[in-house]
Amino acid sequence: MSVGYGTELDTAADTSLTLQLADSSRVLLQADSALVLDRLSAYGRTGMVDTRMRLKRGRLNSDVTPLSGSAACFTVSTPNTISSVRGTHFRVAADEDSGDARTEVVSGHVDVGNNARHVMVDGGRGVSTEAAGKPGEPQPLLAAPSVDCPAQPIGQSPAQIQWKPLDRAERYRVQVALTDRFEALVLDTVVDGTHATLPSLPDGAHAFRVRGIDSARMEGLDATCIFTIAAHPQPPLIIDPQPGAKVRATRPEFRWTESIEAESYAWQLSADDSFSQLLGDNNNVRGDHVRAPQALPYGHYVWRIASRDKDGKLGPYTSAMPFDLVPEPPAPAPGEPKHEHGDFVLSWPGGAAGQHYHIQLARKPDFSDVQVDQTLDVPELSLRKLPHGKWYARVQTVDTDGYAGPWGAIQRTRVPCTACRWVAAGGGVVLLWLVL
Repeated sequence: MSVGYGTELDTAADTSLTLQLADSSRVLLQADSALVLDRLSAYGRTGMVDTRMRLKRGRLNSDVTPLSGSAACFTVSTPNTISSVRGTHFRVAADEDSGDARTEVVSGHVDVGNNARHVMVDGGRGVSTEAAGKPGEPQPLLAAPSVDCPAQPIGQSPAQIQWKPLDRAERYRVQVALTDRFEALVLDTVVDGTHATLPSLPDGAHAFRVRGIDSARMEGLDATCIFTIAAHPQPPLIIDPQPGAKVRATRPEFRWTESIEAESYAWQLSADDSFSQLLGDNNNVRGDHVRAPQALPYGHYVWRIASRDKDGKLGPYTSAMPFDLVPEPPAPAPGEPKHEHGDFVLSWPGGAAGQHYHIQLARKPDFSDVQVDQTLDVPELSLRKLPHGKWYARVQTVDTDGYAGPWGAIQRTRVPCTACRWVAAGGGVVLLWLVL
């Protein structure tokens, strides 16, 4: 859409807005910001423009095309400063509560001033201005962090990108966009640590950038990373056998939930983690289970499963899930203590130390009737007397700084009525391994 001078633009939480001006300059307005377009003028075919914006609160990222002509002007004002340029990449922040302002120059030169003082700020430096005060001395911005950019396509969701810590960095700003122009942010957050959990993204190339934030809240130079997502359709959740399980049937059955992204499944069984020698391979399984094609000798095995969508695209396999085929154990001695557990157990791979897990169970796939909603310190949920029938499950990881990652793919399963009879008898456990 087109906007004209006099327009006020406000962004809410978790939103962003990019403006492209008449001379192809671009302005990114970040979340929780308010910007007034005081003047937007272009002088015929001379290439001269006069752009004046007023940032009332929040953060603005400007990439200004070099200006021509003595009358050309590009300024961003805050309640107590004016930043003027003729072609550069810079950022302006205005704190509504304190009245402070900051200008961070990525490249080029910016004149920052008010009625008390003007300073010229070169690329790689920034300046702070307190409310009703004059601009301070320009200070070096933090260098760009070193990012561990994934070289291979990311085949799991959620996933993380890490970077090395910076001296003097107290926090980090992380942004993710669909292209390296960062015109539409799908993630814009500040984290305490040196890793970020990616949001749920479609398959394909995406852009990631991170910069350090120092004790003066000045944000440094960006490190940019281009990565590729190849995580869809997501694999189903695993019901049986769980990783590390002991299996007694010599021709075991393998069961999983049914992913709403899947039309069919590809299943593999092997004696080694590399799956170089397959003992079972079915590339087009319909439904939620398959049985080993032949009786297996006692020993160690691994299996994995992948989803295939209605267009025939095969998603990533789960990690290799090991199990041991063992003989039936001897009967327990009278009076031997029994392990107490719930009637319905959900478990999934643990994340980083200190992370929490938010899990929901519902009867409807849109989760409008959530029946179970818990946040746990350990990757396991134990329930008693879960009613039989169809259930939908989803899990999200909550990072150590409180950031809740994306929900995993919605999965469905069925608690059979036989489980009700087991519950009534005081035994029986239904186990699910949630593959995030």
